[in-house]
Amino acid sequence: MDQGSKIHYKGWEIVPFAAPTSGDKWTASCDIERAGPDGVDVFEGATMQFIRDSEDDAVAAACDEAIRQIDNIIANPLVRLA
Repeated sequence: MDQGSKIHYKGWEIVPFAAPTSGDKWTASCDIERAGPDGVDVFEGATMQFIRDSEDDAVAAACDEAIRQIDNIIANPLVRLA
């Protein structure tokens, strides 16, 4: 996956990162960001690291978690990622 790729979701951007690991596995995580009145808010490391057999599977797992994080923030705007 191109490291500059972003996925648009409900006014947010999901930014996945993937890298090969030992043992022919892949690890992936996502940052999420959104444009606000004071610039772009970036939540680095919004997801945990997901290790899977393929890059696509690792990225899909991380992006699914990022989507859940965004949905939680939308449902309760007072919630902030730690």
